[in-house]
Amino acid sequence: MMPFIRAVTLALAMWHSCSIQASGLTFRQEWTSKCHFNSRRGVLTTIPAAFMAVLLASNDRCVANSLSPPRDVDVGNGFDLFSERQLLGDVIYPSSMEGIWVCERVVAKVEGDSFQAETAFQSLGGTTKLEPGMREKFQESFILSPMIGSTAVVADRRFEMSSRKGSSNIQWNVANPNVLIHNKTTLRVVKRSVEVPNEQGFGFDELIRVDEPLVTRAVQIKRRYRRAFDEKGNRVVEGLEIMKTFRVLDGVAGTDPTSTTKSTIRMVRPS
Repeated sequence: MMPFIRAVTLALAMWHSCSIQASGLTFRQEWTSKCHFNSRRGVLTTIPAAFMAVLLASNDRCVANSLSPPRDVDVGNGFDLFSERQLLGDVIYPSSMEGIWVCERVVAKVEGDSFQAETAFQSLGGTTKLEPGMREKFQESFILSPMIGSTAVVADRRFEMSSRKGSSNIQWNVANPNVLIHNKTTLRVVKRSVEVPNEQGFGFDELIRVDEPLVTRAVQIKRRYRRAFDEKGNRVVEGLEIMKTFRVLDGVAGTDPTSTTKSTIRMVRPS
């Protein structure tokens, strides 16, 4: 309807305010040098024709827009962060990981735009300055999901964010795992691939749309884990993480990363 309304406004503005009555319609117009009508008959025939031409042209555009295909995920060499496709499921972890773990992340390298990297890191839960050698320790919890059943578990993203941020003002639901809201930031997973647990390891690759009050960001998180034992025979989970940021233009994330951060991850059971 908005193009139609704009068209009506445009048509009326074309004639300023003409004081003519014809076929039950009233037009008002100040007779100035901009009016090039030679007679009353010329006005009566010209105004309705031009008015209808504008409306018909606008209506054609409205119809064309209503028939346009929905936004797709593949846009040239980028990815449409606002695609209407719905992402289902979640990252799965071995059922043996159910419960609480203590996670330690150690940043090994930060490449590219350090500001973009640190901003993304803090949007995803970090609270400290991002730099090589930085250590972050927090708790993670793995729980059953109604979408997966008892054969595997998923990460409790609300629990992890709460542990990292030290806040309980976090919205997340295991039945809708791809959206998490904390403070004024919304994290939405828009693309995912999963390596299911096997003898060699397991992992995932997620593209996350970060919506903040004034900006939308694109962050990719890749993690790969393997299960092992420490020197005392206790089960540990070790992993590598790569976080990349991408420039966003008109809702489309580019393909060339603006920053790359590499970290190691180690999870142990609480003592």
